[in-house]
Amino acid sequence: MKRISLLVAAGSILVLGSTHPASAVEVSSTFSGGLYASGTTTPGFMNYYVGYAVPSTPIERRNYFIFDLTGVSGEVASASLKLYLPGGSMPSGYISSDATEDYRISGSAFAWTAFAEAFGGTAPPPMLAAMFGTMGVGPAYGVTTLSIDSGGMDVVIDLSPAAISAINLSLGSHFLVTGRLTDLHPLMPGTPPAELAFAYTDIPSATIPMPRLEMVMVPGPGGGVLIVIAVVCGVRRRRHDVR
Repeated sequence: MKRISLLVAAGSILVLGSTHPASAVEVSSTFSGGLYASGTTTPGFMNYYVGYAVPSTPIERRNYFIFDLTGVSGEVASASLKLYLPGGSMPSGYISSDATEDYRISGSAFAWTAFAEAFGGTAPPPMLAAMFGTMGVGPAYGVTTLSIDSGGMDVVIDLSPAAISAINLSLGSHFLVTGRLTDLHPLMPGTPPAELAFAYTDIPSATIPMPRLEMVMVPGPGGGVLIVIAVVCGVRRRRHDVR
């Protein structure tokens, strides 16, 4: 009887300790773009700059990203958003009177389909203005601090529990991210009169990667369960034979 108990106990350890390793899934954005405070947009323009620059864009622009998750299944444990900020050998994507800018991302009260309509040029101006007011202001998906030193590399934003919950609800459909710079003051004197990040992100591009959503999936049960079943069945068979 002691020998049988030890075999079952060993099998129990396998159940608790053996799982498939967590796997990462990376999805590039299907659409990206921006809306202006004036309730306007540039249809089909996937540049995702955010902020303002006088005189070219004197009013605030907020950005958005749509990720197609129709091919993703399971459950997401953690995730991060990767956005490339030009710099290095390229013109800097950070142009600001301030040394740093805080960039905040969230969802929106509008569905991803509304932003797809904006990208396609079919959303009317009053709707665009209402959508703008919801961008980057809902429950925070993440916040990061940008500077000129961030240029020439991916800005990686670890996503919050609110974002992970939204991703899991979006599996099999599309996931929307919206963003804004949180402390704009266009009347502040300075040269250049700008608070702008992610400039020059004209994608698709051979030199600028697409915005990407990297998801780490919840690991599933592994082969340990099968081993336990084999051990227990073997024990029961021997007990039956002894009788």
